Amino acid sequence: MTTHSRAVALVVAGLVFGPRLRAQSATPVACRDVVCAIVLDWGPGKTSASYPPDRRHGSGDDFEQRFAAALRERGYRITADPSGAALTLTVRPVMRSRVACDRVTGLNPDLTCTAMSDVALNFAAADAAMKAPAAIRVINRCGATDTYMTHRAFAEYAAATLWWELEGRAARADRPRAIC
Repeated sequence: MTTHSRAVALVVAGLVFGPRLRAQSATPVACRDVVCAIVLDWGPGKTSASYPPDRRHGSGDDFEQRFAAALRERGYRITADPSGAALTLTVRPVMRSRVACDRVTGLNPDLTCTAMSDVALNFAAADAAMKAPAAIRVINRCGATDTYMTHRAFAEYAAATLWWELEGRAARADRPRAIC
């Protein structure tokens, strides 16, 4: 067999068997190929209602609703019931009180607002045979150390960062940027 005929045979074999090999080796994408339950853990004895509407950043409900909606818009299969889900995504927001309420730092020394400084996203698999994705930490930063995105904007950013960690990085997509 000549070098040319070997090369042609390899190309033909790649065209015939390549898609099958890729399909067999493809691992399921968390929350897209399997159902994920979202559990928000606001801390001991707290719920989103523990963080009422803030005049600058919004309420805890703003984050909770927008985060789930943003994941659904990206095609993720989300539920609130952990009993029927293959994976559980525990979302742990970290709230920071005594945050500046002014939009331009230094103009108004009012420190009565509450903001979400970061969120931890932890996966747990219902089946021991399934590998859960690694934990992800998303930081709410807008340049200055005491300036934060609103809860709705941070929910969008956290959902985009979760997508990037699960799928975007492998697809060489641009990393999400905070819009403040």
